[in-house]
Amino acid sequence: MTAFLMTATTTTDESTINTEIIMLVIGAILGLVASLATIVIERIFDRRGKLNIFYRFCYQRTGRRESWCFEDSVDGKKYFTVPVVYEFQNTSNTTRVIRDVSLLLYKDNKFVAKMTQLDHLHTTTRKGKKVTEEKDLYFGTDKGSYSFVLEPRSIQRQECEYMHIIDSCDVDDNQFDTIKLRYFDERNKEKLFTIRRVDNCWKNKYYDADEEWILVK
Repeated sequence: MTAFLMTATTTTDESTINTEIIMLVIGAILGLVASLATIVIERIFDRRGKLNIFYRFCYQRTGRRESWCFEDSVDGKKYFTVPVVYEFQNTSNTTRVIRDVSLLLYKDNKFVAKMTQLDHLHTTTRKGKKVTEEKDLYFGTDKGSYSFVLEPRSIQRQECEYMHIIDSCDVDDNQFDTIKLRYFDERNKEKLFTIRRVDNCWKNKYYDADEEWILVK
């Protein structure tokens, strides 16, 4: 009888220990799941908010009161120049990335060309044959990059300038009627927006600068 009682007691103790171990494991798993869920929910809430892009076609920084334009040069080239000032607004609680902010030219919704992103211009002012002033103009961020990192709940202003140059004999192959803005987000996903319609491209013309900010949408 005594041996039977000792065996029963030992079996009961082992069962209790196993139950406690199982409960500890379950508790640890539930704690881990709860922690992961909290992290995911926090990230979701952090990403709530918008990435807004405002722009204005502004005046060129060469000192001339000229905005975007079509011009002919003495060497038989044709120039299409678009100076733009952006304001990037990040209303979320996480860092956002805008990579390779570009202007693309389209004709009837077909791609024609990507405008060149200017990083630097050197300007010279002359009076007669005498040089009276020289300036170095820089666009975009450091080293002329057109990619931008936006801190949480911040707004960032950037000055950029784009140019497309063709030979006069290539006008027919470079007809376009639409300017689109393109960039890639932090997931490297392409974003493409129509921002301006253009009539009679490549005819010499100077357009007015935008007076108000325009929201890209």
